[in-house]
Amino acid sequence: MLAVLLLRAVPTLVLNEDEIPGPLENFIAFGLPLVLAPLAVLPADVGQRESNPVFDFFYAVLVFQLGVVVVLGSIALMRYTDDAYFTSVALTVLGFGAALFVLAVLWNPMRGFGGLRTYFSRYLLSVGMPFELWMRRVAELAESEPDASRFLEQSLREIASFAWIRGAGWRSPDGEGYVGEDGNYATRFTHHELEVVFHTEISLSPALFLHMRLLAQVVGEFYEGKRREAALRRNAYLQAVHETGARLTHDVKNLLQSLYALTSMAQQLPGEGTGGLMQRQLPQLAQRLRTTLDKLRAPEVATRELTTSARAWWSDLEKRVSDPAIELKARIDADLEVPAAVFDSFVENGIDNAKQKIRADPGIRITVELTCTPERIELVVCDTGSPIDPAIVIHLFREPIERGGSLGIGLYQSARMANHAGYRVSLTDNRPGRVCVSLLRGEVPLGEG
Repeated sequence: MLAVLLLRAVPTLVLNEDEIPGPLENFIAFGLPLVLAPLAVLPADVGQRESNPVFDFFYAVLVFQLGVVVVLGSIALMRYTDDAYFTSVALTVLGFGAALFVLAVLWNPMRGFGGLRTYFSRYLLSVGMPFELWMRRVAELAESEPDASRFLEQSLREIASFAWIRGAGWRSPDGEGYVGEDGNYATRFTHHELEVVFHTEISLSPALFLHMRLLAQVVGEFYEGKRREAALRRNAYLQAVHETGARLTHDVKNLLQSLYALTSMAQQLPGEGTGGLMQRQLPQLAQRLRTTLDKLRAPEVATRELTTSARAWWSDLEKRVSDPAIELKARIDADLEVPAAVFDSFVENGIDNAKQKIRADPGIRITVELTCTPERIELVVCDTGSPIDPAIVIHLFREPIERGGSLGIGLYQSARMANHAGYRVSLTDNRPGRVCVSLLRGEVPLGEG
């Protein structure tokens, strides 16, 4: 276009037809169109998706100024070259090239002065994009969204709305996700433990690359800050629980010592019926109280969990549970040893959580089912109430959950005890009419877990 403008359009306006050399006319008429011939053999992407065109205003202005300066400069120099247009064009091009060379030297000098590129830093920060609007939106999300995972997803959706970005993916300690679609080019950034990939339709220029890296760093800093806030909240919560327990340790130790002395004496008393049941249970109770006292005297020393047979534990549970709303089922093919404290804690917390729903819906039924085979041991507590909120499921068993006026630490502590004993606590079903929490050791059947 520039060649046609300088060699054909402008000479036609300022010169007579006979002043244009014949060979030049032939070159313009037949030579220049041949430049377009390679376009016919260049490969084309037939399946390329339609996308919004990216218009760089800065580069467009430079090209426009190039054409204007060369054309107007050539016409102006004709006054000093005796109306020799083509001589003026040659002088203008040479002068413009010399000016660009000087500009290139001043743009990035060898030493001392920082160069003209310093004055274009504001352009590099904006790149013709609504950067300020995006930053304000991210700041609003940081204030209104406390959850780090949801903040990350929403902020990347804002970035994916840019015209040249087709989609964005991320990988973090909380999981991974993707918004938008795949593009022809992928640019990867890593900040702290967050990895972000931007998919674009065009290859990023150096300015766009710096800009996208800045966006990734901003999102990464906000995300890391929210994860640290969550960790601080958990630590503050556990510290409060620890300080509360420390104030009660002395009284609890005295109580346990009294109970231990009483149960030690009661083991020697004969009895029938209830007395016989107590006599069978007192040795285990005494052993559990001794273990608890050992933990209080030396909490840093690991203690061994008291185990009992699965049939004996299930028999004790049947005697303790007398609520008609609770149904007990057992399938014990192998009478294996199970940690009594872990099973008791899990069942008590599972039943207590289900009873919280009975207050709102008295028709809810609770089922406790034990499966004990040579391959697996599983204890399941189910209820027919409403499902657990998905926002709570994310944090279930991983941290204490506030619930009304209670501490919300029961399931969290049960999960920790289960992990130490080699078991795993999980939410196996969460739908209306069937909410199940499982304590499992062994193989997980296909479709569960």
